[in-house]
Amino acid sequence: MYIRKFLKKITVGFYFIQRVIIQHFCKAWLNTILFLYNVPHGNVKTGGGIFRIRISRKGVLKIGDNVNFANKWEVGYPLKSYIRIKGSGVLTIGNNVGINSSLIFCDNSITIGNHVHIGGGCKVFDNDFHNMNYMDRRDPVLNGLTKTSPVVIEDDVFIGTSSIICKGVTIGARSIVAAGSVVTKSIPHDEMWGGNPAKFIKKINIQ
Repeated sequence: MYIRKFLKKITVGFYFIQRVIIQHFCKAWLNTILFLYNVPHGNVKTGGGIFRIRISRKGVLKIGDNVNFANKWEVGYPLKSYIRIKGSGVLTIGNNVGINSSLIFCDNSITIGNHVHIGGGCKVFDNDFHNMNYMDRRDPVLNGLTKTSPVVIEDDVFIGTSSIICKGVTIGARSIVAAGSVVTKSIPHDEMWGGNPAKFIKKINIQ
C-alpha cells in the first residue's frame, strides 16, 4: 500500500518536471521562430510540442500579449497548433487569447480579437484550398486559384473543440460556437450556434 503511494508520487513528480521542461523549451523555440520571422508579439507561451509556423515572404503575423498556443493538451491531444500564412495574408491575434492544438490557414485576412478561446482540434480557414470548378481542378495550376474572404472572430468568443470556421465568416462578440460545428455564415453577437452547418440555438449573456 505504502509502496504504491510512493511510486505514484514519484510518477506524478516525474511527469510534472517533464512538462515544465518541455514547456520552457517550447516557449524558447517559439520565441526564436517569432524573432526569425520578425513577428511583433507580447508574452506568448506554448507546451507539449513544437508549435509550427509557416509565413510567406509577403505574409504578416501579429500576436498580442498573453497568448497561449497549447499543444497536445487535453481535448487537443495529440494535435499541435499550426499557423500557415500564404501570399499576402494577414493574421492578427489579440490579447489574452488561448488556441488549443488548432489550425489557422490564412491566405487573405483573419482577425482574432481579445479574450478569445479556440478549443482543441479547431480549424479556421479564409479560403477554399481548391478551385470550385471541376474542370479547373484538373489543372494543377488552376486548381490552386481559390476564392478567399476575411474571417473575423470578435472579442470574448468561445469556439468549441473540433469546430471549423469557414471563409467570409464573422463571429460576433461574446458568442459561442458549440463543439463540432461547421460555421459557414456569420454569427451575431451574444448568440450560441451549433451543428453542421451551424445554426442559431439561443441568445446568451442576456442581463
